[in-house]
Amino acid sequence: MGPLHRPIHMLLCADMLEESLEARVERLVLEYAQSLPSGRPLDLQLSLRDDLVIESLSLVSLTLQLGDELGVNVVDLGIELGELRTLGDLLSMARTLSGTGAESPLTRSA
Repeated sequence: MGPLHRPIHMLLCADMLEESLEARVERLVLEYAQSLPSGRPLDLQLSLRDDLVIESLSLVSLTLQLGDELGVNVVDLGIELGELRTLGDLLSMARTLSGTGAESPLTRSA
């Protein structure tokens, strides 16, 4: 990364540190959603696939990006993406990944 990009990268990282988990999940969902509801904050009951029209590969990308931002390797944890149906499910997984929630039923048992 060149010297001109470092300050921008540092500012983005600082902003992301101050961002709440809920805001982070919503921001990522809005990046990947093909259908955007008008209200904010988004309803936790919204279907990722039906209401927000997030396709399977996009959900994988979204989950990997969320893991990267939280500093965890989602692939190593064996998250069952098929179990992520609603925005609330995704937020629950994010809380688990960040260590702020109970263990998620979305991870595979050993």
